[in-house]
Amino acid sequence: MEIEQKRYLNRTRFTFEDERLTYTMGHEAGSRSFGVHYADVPMETTVMEARSPWFLNAAAVMLIVWLCRIVAGLAGPVSELDLALHWPLAASVCLLVYRYVVTPYTVLKTDAGEVYLIRDDRHEEILDEIMKRRKSQLLSWYGEIDYANDPGEEIRKFHWLKVQGVIGDDEFESIRTRIEVFHGPMQETDFMEGPSIN
Repeated sequence: MEIEQKRYLNRTRFTFEDERLTYTMGHEAGSRSFGVHYADVPMETTVMEARSPWFLNAAAVMLIVWLCRIVAGLAGPVSELDLALHWPLAASVCLLVYRYVVTPYTVLKTDAGEVYLIRDDRHEEILDEIMKRRKSQLLSWYGEIDYANDPGEEIRKFHWLKVQGVIGDDEFESIRTRIEVFHGPMQETDFMEGPSIN
């Protein structure tokens, strides 16, 4: 499955493979692409807005050209064209475009790189698909009880899955009960302390 997004000069493509998400982002400065396992995508998101620096740079150049023409006019005869207001007017338009032409993103920060989702009509569909596949992959990797493992470690693993939003409170308590029935009762401190899966 592949979903593309586009807003102004910004483009993103999400290729949903069985085990990995391949993400490609393109904009006026170029493009980049990388793959990431769904389980490595965090639940936490941030929001940002991107503006095209081209318009800001164009406005600065136009104002500099206009000021240079004025300074040159002080040294000699000044024509109306040299003092024309079309330069600052064009610079103002560029500044307005820079200010109001914005691409809003939701950002997922992974170890492989940042995944930018354009906040458009497909945003929720893409985010839901990523999170659905994340949950499925985490369950396939860590969702089985290993009764041969240390019971505290197993309960910590499932507590981590609960914190990650993969399993709910009831499911966690059910798994904890099954582990305790097999290994004997545990104190909450037996599984709440120590390292968790990262």
